[in-house]
Amino acid sequence: MPIKRNKPQPTGIRGIKKDGPGRYLVCTTFLDPKTGKERKREGVAKTLEEAVALKEHLRAERLEERAPTRVKFGVYAEECLVEWNKELAESTQARYANALAHLTVAFGALWIDRIEVRDVRRFQSHWLKKRRPATINGWIRVLKQVLKTAHQDGFVARNVADGVKALREGRTGGRRGRSLDPVQFSEFFATLRLLVEAGDIQPDIERMLIVTGWSGMRRGELLALRFQDVSGGVLHIERAVWKQSTKTTKTDDPRVVAFAGPLASAIEAQRQWLVKAEHPGLASGLVFPASPRHAKTGAKRRGVDEVSWFRSGRVLAKPIDKVVKKAGLPEITLHSFRRTYENLLRMAGVDQRVRRSLAGWRSETAQTIYAGVDNDERAAAVIAMQELVASASPKLRPELRPDPKTKTAGGRGSPTSRNN
Repeated sequence: MPIKRNKPQPTGIRGIKKDGPGRYLVCTTFLDPKTGKERKREGVAKTLEEAVALKEHLRAERLEERAPTRVKFGVYAEECLVEWNKELAESTQARYANALAHLTVAFGALWIDRIEVRDVRRFQSHWLKKRRPATINGWIRVLKQVLKTAHQDGFVARNVADGVKALREGRTGGRRGRSLDPVQFSEFFATLRLLVEAGDIQPDIERMLIVTGWSGMRRGELLALRFQDVSGGVLHIERAVWKQSTKTTKTDDPRVVAFAGPLASAIEAQRQWLVKAEHPGLASGLVFPASPRHAKTGAKRRGVDEVSWFRSGRVLAKPIDKVVKKAGLPEITLHSFRRTYENLLRMAGVDQRVRRSLAGWRSETAQTIYAGVDNDERAAAVIAMQELVASASPKLRPELRPDPKTKTAGGRGSPTSRNN
């Protein structure tokens, strides 16, 4: 049979009950300063006098309650996102919203002034098993921005996220993290030409790959390139494409890329092809507009009447795989050409500041990394890159070799005179 237990009896003192001879139960309640929820502190004493003393001790131990002006992290983060969206690009809005969604799951129920450094570290450790360090670091940067704003508003005394060290990200792995050396770079375009001549790849796809390979442009920048951006022997990269709409570049900094033979001939050939074919996308001004069939299909899929001439971001994925397989090269993605561009310029001895100007690399602390780089330096850099590739492989097509009569687009200086 079950043991029969007597119900604790009231003692006339709130929070203290007698649970049999020589046993008193003590219970006090308090508000958790992190969550605002009611919690209990309990204890046991032998006499009523000890129970009263224990109750006072438990009450003295409870954490100090904060002012009623406090705010929960989830509520404040949502308010921040609403304010930030007034100035952020649509792609950045999506990235911030994703970060805040994960942060709110972890910290949303906490008072924002009760988040501690160890809470943020636990968040890091939890996600490190599921996400890449770069992704987690991005979330922590957003958290720092929220807490920085909260500090300015007087909700927190300090930004505790500043005390959390960023995770070591390491190098990007897989196909995306690879780059081609000079010989592989030349072999890629030689094989690409063979596949175009065999009818396996369209000529305009070849021209797209030439432009991205010899300019280091990001995918969205390539798809957004317009003929008005091409003038004076340079490319003015000022915009990108995200979800069929135009936005600023990733770093929100326009940049200038000089070109010689490869870029000039590819873009001019593309212009002539569009005119000869009377391509309706020519009116959009895009250098590489989508085919009429794909443009109409895309509008139908989106449920809109207006046709967008931006090509799909995956348009070059299969052609690249086809060339790589045919040439026996390491697997790469379109972004690999951006890494290749940087590495070839470095191997050609191009100054680091000039490389930053050409490719648009930007750190969090650098604000003016393009200052002091003129057109002659840009032209000398890309010609040095061409000569490096040309010397590495005899398979480089004649039109892709630098013109010995024109060493720079600016008309003065030599390819090596400005290299350090």
